[in-house]
Amino acid sequence: MSLRDEISRRLAQFQHLRMGCPEHAIFFGAGLGDDLLCATVARELKQRGARRIVMFSQYASLFEGNPDVAAVYDYRYPTVGRLRHWGYSCIVPQYARYDAATDRDVTPRAHFLEIMCRQAGMLGEIELRPYFYLTAAEKEKGRLAPAQAVIHSAGRAAMKNKQWAPERYQAVAEALKEKVTWIQLGTANDPPINGAIDLRGRTTLRESAAIVANARVLLGEAGFLMHLARAVETRAVIVYGGREDPAVSGYRAHENIVGRTPCSPCWQRTRCDFGHECMRMISVEEVAAAVQQQIDRYGTPLETERASLDGPMREAA
Repeated sequence: MSLRDEISRRLAQFQHLRMGCPEHAIFFGAGLGDDLLCATVARELKQRGARRIVMFSQYASLFEGNPDVAAVYDYRYPTVGRLRHWGYSCIVPQYARYDAATDRDVTPRAHFLEIMCRQAGMLGEIELRPYFYLTAAEKEKGRLAPAQAVIHSAGRAAMKNKQWAPERYQAVAEALKEKVTWIQLGTANDPPINGAIDLRGRTTLRESAAIVANARVLLGEAGFLMHLARAVETRAVIVYGGREDPAVSGYRAHENIVGRTPCSPCWQRTRCDFGHECMRMISVEEVAAAVQQQIDRYGTPLETERASLDGPMREAA
């Protein structure tokens, strides 16, 4: 054994000791939403008898209070490789790959969470939803208005094909301003929604979660806040357009607004040869009606879809 290999072995052993020899280490290595979905993998593993599960993530606050995750470490993929080399169970439950030549995310046609749990070697039935845990004090601080609703208009986001026009979000907010108090979450660069309580770029991850948890509804696009809303039991209206299939990435409890075109779902991030027709065909009236429906259902239990991991993977319906 070379000196370099011996040093790597000793470093890996030291890391194992620090982590208490985890039974499973989960690493995704992408964005907030993807790491939040890993909470489902941890929960389902724990229900199947796993004892010590750790996450490798830059977003430790996602897992505060989570009874299924023993610890969170801000390690990167090379650490996962070392752990695997020395025989530890390291789960990298990535559900897609990006093809830069076509600007397309290539993914099996089953729900992301089913793919992730299958990659962890599970069998049996799973619930297709993520989990996020708030303390009572955190949730109380997130109550900012008697009838609050969250709006997220990421009009300058990197994935252009996820975007509905900011002026249409504004129009929905205007149409329902007598029903709810809008709170805008997102980054400081997102287009402002006039009349909303402006918290763009001003909240921590957990503060955002508490605000969403107290909301009558979340209005936004497919992404982290969509997953967060389901994790904290809040209904949502998600403007999907035609990039993604909500049966693959979304939740039954949400109202998912799609634009049906021959090319959808395309799974392309930015490129579009058809002028984003799938987004343009979604009207303000359609989205406002969906938001009102979700407001009317406030306080009722959210529906949870399940999937069986026994047998071959089926396409999402």
